[in-house]
Amino acid sequence: MVTAALVSTLVWAAIWGATVGVIVVPQQHRLIALSPAAALVLLGLNSSAIYIGVALGGGLGGLAQEWLALAPATLGLPAAGITILALLYHLTTVRRRPPAVPLSTPSTPDKARA
Repeated sequence: MVTAALVSTLVWAAIWGATVGVIVVPQQHRLIALSPAAALVLLGLNSSAIYIGVALGGGLGGLAQEWLALAPATLGLPAAGITILALLYHLTTVRRRPPAVPLSTPSTPDKARA
């Protein structure tokens, strides 16, 4: 197991911490880009959704262990299956949008007056 020794546990924690930021930061950037005026509300709802997902994952994992008599080590395969289903659902329902073209802004005050 990864958490059997302190060194492997610290390495695993560092990898976990780095990979969480890889997902959350671009997601927050996209939410702010979609509606800058509602950024605070969107980021709050996004954080709430993440914590609800974490709670549901832990709760459903515990129920699976109890009801299906699964050992903790065997939960990886069902969790991967659920993740793949969620990814497929997302890929089939996401709307493709063309990239936004930034508006050109004058670089100097003289151009702004013209």
